[in-house]
Amino acid sequence: MVFVKSLAGGIISAVVAWIIIVAVYMWRITLMSRQQGNTGLFAVAGGWDCLLHRPIIILLLAAAFGLGVYLTARWGSVV
Repeated sequence: MVFVKSLAGGIISAVVAWIIIVAVYMWRITLMSRQQGNTGLFAVAGGWDCLLHRPIIILLLAAAFGLGVYLTARWGSVV
């Protein structure tokens, strides 16, 4: 049962990390859009495809999953 709780904790922490990553990404896109305006070279369409192909994003999600598994397993063994 501890394994299932740990896996759920890891998945939940990865989802929370993904929400934070997307929020920061959208914030930066909005900031750049305000600076450049609607004219000029500004493409948002390819951004979502490139987001998962960046190694730092994959590392952040893996770290969040590992941290969630560790904390959930540790909390489950204490209680």
